[in-house]
Amino acid sequence: MKIPREIRIAIGSPTDKRSTIWKFFVTKNDIYIASRMFGADSKVSLHESGQCQWSATGIWVQKVQGRRNADRHFQKWAMPRPSGSSALHAFQVRIPETELRIIDIAEDLDAVKWLETPPTAHTVSLECYITPPSEASPELSSALPLPHIASLPLTDGRWFTILHHTASLDGRDLEPIRLEMNARARAAGIEPNPRHRGSAFTNSESGPPGLIELCTT
Repeated sequence: MKIPREIRIAIGSPTDKRSTIWKFFVTKNDIYIASRMFGADSKVSLHESGQCQWSATGIWVQKVQGRRNADRHFQKWAMPRPSGSSALHAFQVRIPETELRIIDIAEDLDAVKWLETPPTAHTVSLECYITPPSEASPELSSALPLPHIASLPLTDGRWFTILHHTASLDGRDLEPIRLEMNARARAAGIEPNPRHRGSAFTNSESGPPGLIELCTT
């Protein structure tokens, strides 16, 4: 059986309020995370070298005359490869219940893995791990700390594994992040409107780097 090297995930329901579609995929030993809200303009890259970035793509650079390739990185950081028997908690995507919306545009949703809408004032967190080398998929392990969504194989024998859980998230904590996101959009010449969605980069000492999905209002 062919093991998939990509998965698409969304929160909610295709006929009700939902998140955007998040795509996780691997190429050799590199890992990529993108959302359909980004189109072909940006993605997160977790490289085999340990160099990681959330960056605009070459397509984004070419759209506007004067943009430089050197200007396309929004965030850069370093990530060690896991050693010993422990997996590395490499990244996190959080999708709060408050940010789910009805999306009235036509999309191909056939290959999407749907997760349930979280309770009010909660968020679904997609927790991304890189395992040590293993012949067996982490999906077969009884020691996973959270429910398993997918494990994508890397060519060096490691696995990129996505788990999920629901956590409390006070919606008021999102407002400073939302205001900053909107300010950055305006600085780039984009006036936010209720149909727009965006993501904010988060990082803390208690968890891995990540993105949080936000609406403008």
